[in-house]
Amino acid sequence: MDGQGGGQSMTGEEGDRPGAAHDDVDAKAAARRAFIEATAAALGRSWAEARRAELHREGRPAAGGWPGTLREARSCVERELSRELKDHRMTAITTNEREMAARATYASARVEWRRCADPEEPFFDEAASGPKNRIVSGT
Repeated sequence: MDGQGGGQSMTGEEGDRPGAAHDDVDAKAAARRAFIEATAAALGRSWAEARRAELHREGRPAAGGWPGTLREARSCVERELSRELKDHRMTAITTNEREMAARATYASARVEWRRCADPEEPFFDEAASGPKNRIVSGT
């Protein structure tokens, strides 16, 4: 072997190639980001499903705009994503990752909410149907 083909050195070790360590770090960072994004999306979907189920238990429709807040998303991420990272033996979430994950969680929840929202009931204003809207006979 000439030490220049296929990224391997004369010893056959991949790590001897210049930049191999950098590539490994980039790959790990990309994998971590993908894991955080996928977990945040799943958190958002389950958050929307739980909120919808809660409203239905109360006898209320899950209609209108998404009722969650970014503050709630941050709390969800802090609680759930931190546990997921620990379970996968990954380092603790950083401040930037936490904010990115909270925004992804919120966006995912909003999309899921809209996808499965109950139809809104037509608005009926009883005050507007008062005397001016009644048919008066004999005039």
